[in-house]
Amino acid sequence: MPDDNTQSSYNQDIQRIQQIVERLSQKDCDIDKMLEYVNEAAVLIERCQQKLTKTGIQIDEALAKLNLKDD
Repeated sequence: MPDDNTQSSYNQDIQRIQQIVERLSQKDCDIDKMLEYVNEAAVLIERCQQKLTKTGIQIDEALAKLNLKDD
């Protein structure tokens, strides 16, 4: 499970999500680990969504400062 105290990049989180999807897609996926994988992926997806939202807001603010953003 990802540690909220460590800073990981968006790309690292996406790569980890892809690894989890690959593991879950395997026929011999450990059934006892599935819930752990799904929970970890859910945390990572939420963190990625937060990063995307924050970045979008920052881009909008920067463009507004330059008066380049259409309102």
